[in-house]
Amino acid sequence: MEPTDEQSLLDEKIKILWEWGQSGGWATLRDAQLVREITQVREMPDGSGHVNPQTLTSRVRALANALYGSQQLPPLLHPEHLSMYGSFVQKNNYFDQQRIDTPAELEALISEFTPKTDHLFRGINEAKFMLYSSMQRNWILNKRETKPTDHQLFLERLMDNARLYCGGLLAKYIETNGGDAGNDVSVLSILQHYSCPTPLLDWTYSFPVALYFAAMGATDAQPTPAREIDNYVSVYYIEEQGFAQAGLREMVAMSIEGNLPLIKEVFQANVEALKERRGIMASFSPTFSDENMNNFANDDAAALRWARASFPGGGLTNYFCQVKHLKRIPNSYFSDQGDDFVRIGLENNPNVINQKGVFAWNSSSTEPMEHVVHEQVIQDNPEANHLYSHCFNIHKSLLPHLRERLPQLGMTDAFIFPEQDQQHLHEVVWAIFDKTAAGFA
Repeated sequence: MEPTDEQSLLDEKIKILWEWGQSGGWATLRDAQLVREITQVREMPDGSGHVNPQTLTSRVRALANALYGSQQLPPLLHPEHLSMYGSFVQKNNYFDQQRIDTPAELEALISEFTPKTDHLFRGINEAKFMLYSSMQRNWILNKRETKPTDHQLFLERLMDNARLYCGGLLAKYIETNGGDAGNDVSVLSILQHYSCPTPLLDWTYSFPVALYFAAMGATDAQPTPAREIDNYVSVYYIEEQGFAQAGLREMVAMSIEGNLPLIKEVFQANVEALKERRGIMASFSPTFSDENMNNFANDDAAALRWARASFPGGGLTNYFCQVKHLKRIPNSYFSDQGDDFVRIGLENNPNVINQKGVFAWNSSSTEPMEHVVHEQVIQDNPEANHLYSHCFNIHKSLLPHLRERLPQLGMTDAFIFPEQDQQHLHEVVWAIFDKTAAGFA
């Protein structure tokens, strides 16, 4: 017999009370009588495992209600503290969740989502972790917000050092591998993939890749964890169209359609630079005459074609991808998938290519992605019932099964990390970061 909604809610409240106690809450209780009342809570005599409401005193109910109410709110955020979810109830504030507890449920998930190509996925080895970027974790743990350190200036210096360090070693690597060293996001993506702190969050078009990262480094399931959420890893997913409005393609398209004066300003500067370099061509070709060049510079259609071409170092894509412009955008995402005119140069090493990498941008120095996006939505529409994404919470007892399945899906260490000289690149990007951080010590 299925429990009533009232019974299920009571079970959830007592579970959160118990988890709170196991996580150190018992030590904070100074009321001996209340402690005795809590120890008298029992399950129903029918063996169903549900809480027997007759064994709860009014004071136990009040404490359970208060703790449950605290989980109805998102985790408190602080610039010197990495916040986590205390329960799945609390995680419901930002995500549409589904728990995966059996091999059959996991296999159904793999069958349904492996073929999808229009979804973005992210795997994390702890379900309780909020969606902080690596830069945010570094920023918070090193208390950079309180020193204070200017976040934008730090990122701009990081870009400068990445391009100049060791005679431009990293910039040459990016260009050699088909990236664009003049594009800040292209540079950040390389730093990100070799473990340097950046404001980017890794996502992927591949569900098996997300499963790989959810399993990578995950701890084993515990028989009696302090909190239920401790025994789960997570895979987040969102249909790509859900990111589209905040994506670079949309920004470029909107600029092309609605900000022609801005485009023409940059375009005309490029035409003037071309006039300076035309040299002898102006004397024998009417195409390069002053009149024709001036007409070209004032041709709206030509400016729009130029913006769409977005050639490396000179187009609208690189303009938007500068850190100083991105800092004004709370969140965005970057992808080179598709055949349209916006190319960033993200497929700049074998790791990104095999991992089908996509990157989400979070301009905040300390607030996780789900909170930033939620606050944006609520600011525009206070009545909105907004959830950041879907989330599969996979029980850690399934990790042995998952790790056996991953190679069958083609997800091996050699496939995910095909780059041979991993250690050298790790050392290079960390040297770049340390050099940047030293300038703000």
